[in-house]
Amino acid sequence: MKYTIYEDPLTHRFAFLPLPNRFADGDKLPSVDTDRWFGSREEAIAALPELLNREECEPSVTADGAAWIDDGHSG
Repeated sequence: MKYTIYEDPLTHRFAFLPLPNRFADGDKLPSVDTDRWFGSREEAIAALPELLNREECEPSVTADGAAWIDDGHSG
């Protein structure tokens, strides 16, 4: 999954914003739905290892909401 660091224009707090699989530069950003905000861009960047570690531990979810676990085999 791709993420971007989002800055709220009103509060100037930062969050990791998950992007759709086929997101391309210039696409409209999805609505912000996050459980964690950071006070600065530097704090968000410092938390990147935590995000990456969480991503490795959580199963991916398909479009229909079903969990999908990559076992290393395609098909």
